[in-house]
Formats: sequence, C-alpha cells, structure tokens
Amino acid sequence: MKKTFVSFFLVLSIILFSISIEDIKNLSKMPDTLNQAWGEFIKYIAENPDDPAIGVLGEVLSAKKYFYKNYKNAPFFEALIQENFNKFCGSLGLYNNILNEDETGLILKIFPQIPLIVKRTLETGIMELNSYKNLYKLEGLEKYITPFSYEGFLQILVDKSIKSPVFLDKDMENFIVKFVPKSKIRDINNILNNSTYFLDENNYMGAFKLLSFLKEQGVISANELQTYSLLKKYFDLKTKIGELSSNIYIISPEELLDFTLNVLDIVDQTVNLNIEKNTLYTLLEGVIKTIRIRIESSNKIIFKNIPDKLDNLIEKSPSDISKELASLKKIILNSTLQNTKEQKTSDISTSSKATSAEKGESKGFIIYPAIVIILIILLVLYIPYNVVSYKSVEFYMNLKMYKVALKVVEKLLIKNPDDYKAYILMARILEELNEIDKAMIAYKTAHNKRKNHDLK
Repeated sequence: MKKTFVSFFLVLSIILFSISIEDIKNLSKMPDTLNQAWGEFIKYIAENPDDPAIGVLGEVLSAKKYFYKNYKNAPFFEALIQENFNKFCGSLGLYNNILNEDETGLILKIFPQIPLIVKRTLETGIMELNSYKNLYKLEGLEKYITPFSYEGFLQILVDKSIKSPVFLDKDMENFIVKFVPKSKIRDINNILNNSTYFLDENNYMGAFKLLSFLKEQGVISANELQTYSLLKKYFDLKTKIGELSSNIYIISPEELLDFTLNVLDIVDQTVNLNIEKNTLYTLLEGVIKTIRIRIESSNKIIFKNIPDKLDNLIEKSPSDISKELASLKKIILNSTLQNTKEQKTSDISTSSKATSAEKGESKGFIIYPAIVIILIILLVLYIPYNVVSYKSVEFYMNLKMYKVALKVVEKLLIKNPDDYKAYILMARILEELNEIDKAMIAYKTAHNKRKNHDLK
C-alpha cells in the first residue's frame, strides 16, 4: 500500500511539475516505475543535454534494467533496486550463486562505495556489518581493492575466531580467500605463535576451526599443525565418549566385556593426550560408573581375568578417574573370584554325583529326585513371603523363576526404598524378562541411589 501511494505521488508530481534528476532516481527505486523512470530520463536528456549528472544516472538506470530483466526473482533484487546497501549485503547471503565480473561492474554503478568499504575492512579489521562478508559473491571485486595492510584484519580475525566458533563460517572463509592473498593468510601462523592468548577447553572449537582453515589452504606451519593434531584428537575422543555414553544402556550383558575394554582404551588415549581435557575426564567418569553398575548387576560371566592395562591406568589417571577405575577393578575381581568358586563347586558337585551314581545308581534313581523335588517345592512356597533377602532373589533367578524373584525384590524395596543393590537385582530380572526400558530405568535409579549412599 505504501509503495502504491509513493508511486502515485511521484507520478502526480511529474505531471504537475517539471521532473528533476532526483525524481527520476526515486522512480527507479521501485520495480513498478522503473520503466517509467527510463522514459522520463530520455525526456530529461532531450531537455537538459549538458547536465553532467546524466552520465552517472544513465549507468545506474541501465544496471537496474539489466537486473530487472535477469534477476527479478533473486533475493537481492529488491534491495538493489531500492539502493539499500545494508539490505543488499544481507539478502546476498541468501543467493547461492556467484555474480560474474560484468554483473559486478553493474552493481558497482549502483553501489560505488563497495570497494572502499572492503578496503577499509581489510586495513582496520572492523567489519561494520557481518553481512559484508557476502560481498565475496561479486566475481572480480578483488581487482578494485588494494589495501595498504592486512594486519588489522588478520589480528581481529584470529581473536574473534578463537573466542566464537560461529564467526569463522563458510561465508567468512570465502571472504578471506577472495580478498586476502594466500601469502598473507600464512601470516596467521605468526600471529598465533606470538600471541599471549591462553588456549583452554572453552575456546578449543574456535581454535580448531581456524587451524582447520589454515590446513585446508595449505599454509599451516609445523608448530600449528601439531596443535591442530592435538585438538583433532581431542574432538575425536569427545565424539567416541559421547557414543559410548549413549550405547551403554542398550548393549547386552554379552557385549559388556568388549565394551569395557573399549572404554579402557579410550581412557588410555585421553590420559596420554597432552592438552587440557577435564571435560573428557568428566564424561568418562560417568561412563565408568555405569559400566561398574552393569557388571555388578549382571549374573553372566564377563571377565575371566583383570584387563592388562587397568592397573596402569589406575596409577596414572587423575584422582576422580583413578577412584572409579579402582572401584571397577574391585567389581571385576569379585566377578572373576565368584566365577572361579562357581566352577570349583560345579566340578566337586559333578565328581560327587559320579561317585554316588557308581555306588547306588539303581537305588537313587527314585528316592533322591523325589526328595529334591519336595524340598524345592517347600522352598518355593516358603522363602518369598517369609525370608526376604538378596540370596532368596538370586535363588529364584538361578531357577529362572524371574517373576517370583521380582516380587521378592519389590518386598525388599518396600522395606528399604533407598536400597541400590535391590534396584540392581531388579534391573537384572527385568533384563531377563526382556523389559529393557524398565531395566534401564532401574539401572539409573541404582546409580542415583548409590551416589547418594556414597555422599553420606
């Protein structure tokens, strides 16, 4: 509505009064009156052939007519016609192609200030609007720009890139490649080498993006390449730890051995990484705690021996990780000892049965099985409701009577809602009943109860 009113006012002014250069310019700033502006411009030339402003205005109108014909639907067209430079730079970011050199020349007729703006940005490092970086899409623009120095731009580039990872995005990289010679991009190495800027985990991402850019351009120095390699290793480990943290609740008990060995390998790599890595240690601490709970709650054979590198990792890891690894070792050791005892008991039982079979095979065939069956029936009826304990739960689990075992666990939790061991048993039972989601909830509850217990 506003545009229609302005157009009407301009046309009325032209009819009532003699047209001026400024009137023609205003007519050219709206697509609907661009052709009319050209017609009025022809009339103006006939009436004012000696006006020096004719040449400049003619170039601007010709440029606008070209873009009206070829780029009417482009995202930057409206801003270009309106001669709104800041809006043009912003909308240029929405255009996914490059304008050729001839088109760049036409744009400079409309916005002649562009070369000076880019030159000032490269010399001082001050980019008044972030959208100015989109000017790299004007092919050949670099030919119009010759800065005295790039030092200010490069210094601020390093500072902003390290502090804010989003600063050095793909458009900014393209701006640098477009307007800064590769020999000058190489100077970023010297700025980094002589900088007193302290690199910590808060700015690892920004530094890594900047060094990755130098590496892609083939100008990274040997010293900065070493820093790049350390940071790349850091982020690779962070990704792997994140994957471990996501998968630990969904792996089966049979996979716990390989999973634990993988975690220990990641711990080893993290300990040997020679940069600050407290975030990695914090993530690993949670993973190790959860592994310990999973192993403790599993009734399956997981480890036959203590992992070779575990003692070494306990010794050289920081205190929090070392403490968790020591707890993990204790659980693994208990598991291996339990397996050994079970194996010996099984061997003795097998030997005893063989001897008994040799002495009284015919007599025992009927009597002993009957006695065992009667005892089992009595135990099944008596224990769950009168002798509630961990052993009674494990008894039913060994008999694969998981639903009865679950009832016993529920009685344990009624007696003591903060009993984390009971939640661990519940999680094991739910795993056997193939209720994985409920089992994961039980594991997490056990972990929280154990944490509260340790704090007391």
